[in-house]
Amino acid sequence: QQLAEHSNTSIMFDAATVRNIQAPSLRGQYTPLEALKKLLSGSGLQAEETVPGRFSIVQAATTVQQLPEMTVTGAPDPDSPYSTQYKVPDTTTATRTKTPIMETPMSIQVVPKSVMNDQQAITLEQSLRNVSGVFHGIGQGGVEFLNIRGFQTWDYYRNGVRFTSAQTQTGYREVANLERIEVLKGPASILYGRIEPGGMVNLVPKTPQATPYYSLQQQFGSYNLFRTTLDATGGLNQDSSLLYRLNFAYEDKGSFRPFVDNHHFFVAPVLQWRISDRTQITAEMEYKTGKYSVDYGFPAIGNRPANLPINRQLGESFNSAKFDEITAGFHWSHAFNDNWEIKHRFYLQRTDEGDDVVIPSALRTDNRTLDRFYAGFRNAKVDTYTTNMDLTGHVETFGTQHTLLMGGDYYNFRNRGLMISNFDFPSIDIFNPVHSGTAIRDSANDSPYDRRDDWFGLYFQDQIKLPYNVHVLAGFRYDNAEIKNISGRKSAQDKISPRVGVLWQPIPALSFYGNYIENFGAPNLGTSGLDGQPLPAETAQQWEAGIKTEFFDGRFSATLAWFQLTKQNIATPHPDPQLALQRISVLTGEARNQGVEFDITGEILPGWNVIANYTFIDSEITKTNDNTLGNRFPNVPEHAGNIWTTYAFQNETLRGLKIGGGVTLRGKREGNPENDFQMPGYAVFNLMTSYAMKMGKTRVTAQLNVNNLFNEEYFPGSGGFNRARIFVGTPRVFLGSLRVEY
Repeated sequence: QQLAEHSNTSIMFDAATVRNIQAPSLRGQYTPLEALKKLLSGSGLQAEETVPGRFSIVQAATTVQQLPEMTVTGAPDPDSPYSTQYKVPDTTTATRTKTPIMETPMSIQVVPKSVMNDQQAITLEQSLRNVSGVFHGIGQGGVEFLNIRGFQTWDYYRNGVRFTSAQTQTGYREVANLERIEVLKGPASILYGRIEPGGMVNLVPKTPQATPYYSLQQQFGSYNLFRTTLDATGGLNQDSSLLYRLNFAYEDKGSFRPFVDNHHFFVAPVLQWRISDRTQITAEMEYKTGKYSVDYGFPAIGNRPANLPINRQLGESFNSAKFDEITAGFHWSHAFNDNWEIKHRFYLQRTDEGDDVVIPSALRTDNRTLDRFYAGFRNAKVDTYTTNMDLTGHVETFGTQHTLLMGGDYYNFRNRGLMISNFDFPSIDIFNPVHSGTAIRDSANDSPYDRRDDWFGLYFQDQIKLPYNVHVLAGFRYDNAEIKNISGRKSAQDKISPRVGVLWQPIPALSFYGNYIENFGAPNLGTSGLDGQPLPAETAQQWEAGIKTEFFDGRFSATLAWFQLTKQNIATPHPDPQLALQRISVLTGEARNQGVEFDITGEILPGWNVIANYTFIDSEITKTNDNTLGNRFPNVPEHAGNIWTTYAFQNETLRGLKIGGGVTLRGKREGNPENDFQMPGYAVFNLMTSYAMKMGKTRVTAQLNVNNLFNEEYFPGSGGFNRARIFVGTPRVFLGSLRVEY
């Protein structure tokens, strides 16, 4: 019964048949059929799969019958390297426990590696187009940020561990070692600490597998893209209790815009020791080093981006940064028995970065002269230490089943270095640019900085399964956070945040849910006075209601959600202009985003997969002390959507051939809080085709993707705070690939 619940399958048996039979403990990664074989080993019973996902337990046959050779097809485990599934049945991001999505009273969407492989997505932004309510920020090479449910975030998580791209600045996040991307919509601070309330992006890396697997992929494409990736996993000893996984990536690519050249090297080894069926420990590391170019795009003229050739560069050739980044840590778990388990994680992250950039500040009234300034970092270092411990248990009281979670976490962050900024640099004519000039640097104006964050939290959660298939999730978190800057000023704050959700599943294929969540948000930038006191954190609340459903024996799912999300304590410039010039702020801002999201994913017919979404967001600044009251938040389209579909031919003649395509749609977006310029809506079409063939034990796959098929000129995002930085969309791109798997 526990296996049926955790694997989302149907297992039928006669109670008299299994009475007084003791099954061995089961722990590890198996397909449902493999798990049943292990549970029934030596019992005289066997499992028969009557239809996909449905099993019967019967007496084992006493005679052996020679059967004709058969070809068996079916959906492999989603984490199998060969999986082509678009639908993932359960996640851990929303609850920190493995919970079916159909039983989770929140909106959560998953982008598995099969989707990323079909799209040849090599950035988070490309992958997250497949999720409703997630939009691309300006992503100027070093800082990759996203907008979720109308609020932008610079943070992402790796297996629940927080990383901040705004401070680390190491270019786009490498995706070569990702198994899938899970996106939790709405506030997530109850389990993960301070975070923007729009949602949480959790990256789930690939794990070691006992079955050996090796993959080498070579990609090449437009604008001198060259990318090599390697994936290898297997056992290191005879009983496969010691497993490894190694992922490697090297990428070198240019751009359709001058002075843009990026390259990096990435390696991610993982070592796992399965000490017993109940205990395991995993050590892992990621190392990335390289160089990225910084590109600030175009300014606005009037209420639209300047009408310039898309390859017009308004920066300088030296706009670039070099970086080194290392992440290392371990996690272990021990199951005391079938009901109670403890898990612990510890990670450190260290980055070292330096850059020189010329940054646009404003376009003069002649609408052709762009003022710029020179800035940079020297010895910019970030050290992050984070740890958390969870205790989970399954208990039953008065006929109700409880999954309890008790835990705590600690986060220590330090960002230090030397900032060289606000040095005048020659302006540039945007219609006739001349790239020359040097900055006159006065070291007396250099600004050392040193900021330290210490956060710790305690959380409790209870997932309750009531009669009539009613599921209740309730919990709370206590946070204590302290921020200290170079002047020694401290800002300390603590808060208790609740979360409650209810879900009713009248039939297995249909769920109705609702939730209310409070959020303890990210720290505000700036200070609250001349004494340099840091500002307290933002807060938020969300109401959400929705419907989830499954079709075609669980192979296809859909989620429809309505939400209302309000954020308070937004820092706004001080009403006194003189104090505002000194970056002194007051917490008078409030914004509300509400809307509807619709996501579908899965297999419609054998070989026909689809993932699609639609979003409507009503965004409004509801409180402020400036002239932006009633405006929309920047980079938030009112209407947006994406659809992607593929078909793998099933007949013998064309077996191995796959075709697919899709379109990304974005409505008009405001470029800044003043709403005085907009980025037009756009539609970008993409196509793919691939052919896979078997050569002995090796599978070879050749693939071609065409992105922006019709060469649409578009602007995916802006800097969000002034009129001088609008990101320019990539024109038509051809991307080829050859992958060998064994």
